[in-house]
Amino acid sequence: MKRYLEAGRLNAPRGLKGEVRFSCWCDSMEFLSGVSKLYLDPEGKAYLEVERMLPHLGTIVFKGYGDRTSASALNGRTLWFDREDVTLPAGSWFNDDLIGTPVFDLRSERTVGVVRAVEERGGRFLWLIGDGETEFLFPPAPEYLVSVKPGEEIRIRLIDGFAPGTES
Repeated sequence: MKRYLEAGRLNAPRGLKGEVRFSCWCDSMEFLSGVSKLYLDPEGKAYLEVERMLPHLGTIVFKGYGDRTSASALNGRTLWFDREDVTLPAGSWFNDDLIGTPVFDLRSERTVGVVRAVEERGGRFLWLIGDGETEFLFPPAPEYLVSVKPGEEIRIRLIDGFAPGTES
């Protein structure tokens, strides 16, 4: 599992006091509210210290970037957070941890592939599941999802025709 996960991208400054617009790729900016450092690389070697996070405005102020000119140097930078700095609610997981996890369908009693990617479409997540020959998008809705153990196994219940090979 990766220790540092993508948090989002910094955009143009807002105002004169170093606020930087932030496009959050997490569920919400509130998820990151307790994080004191955001990293400039996926290895966690360089970081910015958070001075203030303003989720209602979608902006962040970093220590040492207290004016518009210095904040503008951050425009376009991708940021990562340390998974050890956040707590997930019970029954939740990071999407990155699902990649490569085998998916077992209870109805057909067979493994239908592994999670190859997690995509966001229309405001919801879809899992791209493939076995090397075929791929399909799966909506991880409660009516189809039985159990999730990231990195170990995902158990689902597909309906007929939902995925290749599930036609009756």
